[in-house]
Amino acid sequence: MDRSNVTDEGRFSREVYNFGGASFSSSCIIRPDSDVSDWDAVGTLESYPKNHVLLERDRVPDRFYIVKRGTVAGYEELANGNELICYVMETNAMLLEANVLLSRPSPVSFRTLEASELLSISREKLLETVNAEPRALFALFCSVSDKFLEAMDELREAKSRGAEWRLCELLLEFAARYGAAYDGKVLIHKRINIQLLTQILGINRSTTVRSMRTLRDLGLIEHINGFYCVRSVEALRRHQELLEE
Repeated sequence: MDRSNVTDEGRFSREVYNFGGASFSSSCIIRPDSDVSDWDAVGTLESYPKNHVLLERDRVPDRFYIVKRGTVAGYEELANGNELICYVMETNAMLLEANVLLSRPSPVSFRTLEASELLSISREKLLETVNAEPRALFALFCSVSDKFLEAMDELREAKSRGAEWRLCELLLEFAARYGAAYDGKVLIHKRINIQLLTQILGINRSTTVRSMRTLRDLGLIEHINGFYCVRSVEALRRHQELLEE
């Protein structure tokens, strides 16, 4: 995502997340720009509570979903009992579409991260719609392509970037997506804790704690009333650039 227009003056809105199509480089957070409205007429709108498991790993789904409201995570349970978040799907994101199309099992489980509304579409309806509606087919193609490209980015960064650089990237993305101007700073209006950051980054908790402490000690971030705050977007970006050297 191009963050060149993100400034400390806080041109953000927690109501309007207009950085669509962007994904966190440190995981795969998807909120596409493509129009998925052609699927509305063939799906069923369903409501789910927080932490509802939509599909378990290694199962072949018989339907795919489009997020209409809320957030869904694709995750893997590790041998040590920890959870690694592989995907975070936001408004208009499709999930399990490729698995349904190809009748293949999902490599990860999916659950809601908050109370959510999802459009549920059966495999039968999927096949009917892609044959009849070119725009719906295009939206499906864009969804699969976005995930592939983001996965390639993630693989590259996981191999070439350190934990602190990836944490800076994640905080900058959170600031761009959920930030609001606050006393000359950018307050991230999203409840974030060390566990969530650790799960998204796929690193040890102690590494996350140490990296966050470093950023706090440098005066780049702070914690205000339960929310993280980026004191200067430009300063955090400059620090990230220094980590590349």
